[in-house]
Amino acid sequence: MGDLLLIEVARRLTDCVREMDTVARIGGDEFVVLLGELDVDKDAATEKSRVVAEKIRVSLSARYLLNVPRHKGLVDVVVEHHCSASIGVVVFVKDEVSQSDILRWADATMYQAKNDGRNSILFYEEKA
Repeated sequence: MGDLLLIEVARRLTDCVREMDTVARIGGDEFVVLLGELDVDKDAATEKSRVVAEKIRVSLSARYLLNVPRHKGLVDVVVEHHCSASIGVVVFVKDEVSQSDILRWADATMYQAKNDGRNSILFYEEKA
């Protein structure tokens, strides 16, 4: 059942982004979405990423109808499932930081979104 859900989540994520973007499962129920070439202006890139993140949040919160195949002539079972997404976003416009820093910041921001009540989008803010 979990595998069916992960496959559907991956499909929905892929449907929310452009062909040039990347969707990857990094483990468990965590995925990374990399949006490239949004804008050279960080504010404009942030707004574009906000639009995509909201599209993802809405798509992932829609109900899932998971078809569980049975064997030996038994009728397949359809299971309805609901879940939400906590999304952490890091926006950068130059190669100013390492990939590992970006992923670490996105992960920490996503966990903060979970702690703040789930089903939300939170943007990473650099500490002064």
